[in-house]
Amino acid sequence: MKNPFFIISIITLISLASCRKSDEASAFPSQIMTDLSVTSSEDIITWFAKSDLSEKLENIISYDHGLAEESRTEIQQIFNDDMTQVSISIDFKQLFQNSYEDPNLVNNSVTIKLERIEGIALQADGPGDTYALITSVLAPGQNPVEVPDCNHAEFGEHIDELFDTELNKHVFRFHIHTTPDDDRCIIFDRQRNEIKSYAPSPDNLLGIENEKVNYSWKFKLNAGFQSSAKFTHLHQLKSVGGEFASHPMYTLTTRKGSPDQLELRYAETETSIRLREVDLAPFLDTWLEVSETIKYGMEGTYDIEIKKVNTGEILLSHSIASIINWRPNADFVRPKWGIYRSLEYAEDLRDEEVLFADFIITEIN
Repeated sequence: MKNPFFIISIITLISLASCRKSDEASAFPSQIMTDLSVTSSEDIITWFAKSDLSEKLENIISYDHGLAEESRTEIQQIFNDDMTQVSISIDFKQLFQNSYEDPNLVNNSVTIKLERIEGIALQADGPGDTYALITSVLAPGQNPVEVPDCNHAEFGEHIDELFDTELNKHVFRFHIHTTPDDDRCIIFDRQRNEIKSYAPSPDNLLGIENEKVNYSWKFKLNAGFQSSAKFTHLHQLKSVGGEFASHPMYTLTTRKGSPDQLELRYAETETSIRLREVDLAPFLDTWLEVSETIKYGMEGTYDIEIKKVNTGEILLSHSIASIINWRPNADFVRPKWGIYRSLEYAEDLRDEEVLFADFIITEIN
């Protein structure tokens, strides 16, 4: 007969060995299988300043951390010496590389070509001296600011700067009030708060015949923005010189309707037509980025795209391969931005604050 104690001892030893294996397994768990990845919505991006480049990279890059906690991964952006390329990668931090296994390393990095553009930029830098900042870029020593301060001095400057948490930078704020603001104490049936380039501006801020120029900027209209049934201009390209100088060539304007609309308008001479008309609602309460490229001349071209900054969703896109973009006897074309609205239906309006940021004007070879 076998000794019962001997049998119990063997069972105990087996149990202890099993426990030790279990403890060892818990001390050294098997690796978690998970796939990290980084993707880009663009193969090449153009940039003006490093802040502009950082923002564009943030908008086009998407990271997938798989089953790992984001804090256990690290992201690297490696630029080559001449800033014509960036390699972006995602990997596990050294401390956690034994805890995970990535079955597909091919999608752990992307390479994007970079093209630096030479242009003129107007960017907010913080409260104070806003008019001086605008003037220093658009027309040094002159007056490229058209504001209703003269009839509303108690309010103060109608363009100022504030920090915007969505863009994480300072931006320009354009104020307009239903009363008593007017058009520079000159015209009283409309209100103007705009910035511009004009004759005293540097040559590379003035569009000339047979030149191709890109204008880019960001803007934001508040929720509930109220438009005039007549006009509420936000941007214009205007000829200077010649018989049609008083009529904008291209205009972005909002208009009261059912529903309210955003219009892209064009005038070869003095008669304006709608090129595009879209519902205004999707353009409200969100930062928008505009890229407008125009070739000036009798055989001109025109392209514009407006998209949401936060999602990249394109809300308006329009392209014209052949169009007359020059007026007889014109000297140059100048851009304007701000808010310029009719008071003919003043009861439809309210006090507004329109935000703008990152104006860039670039001549294209």
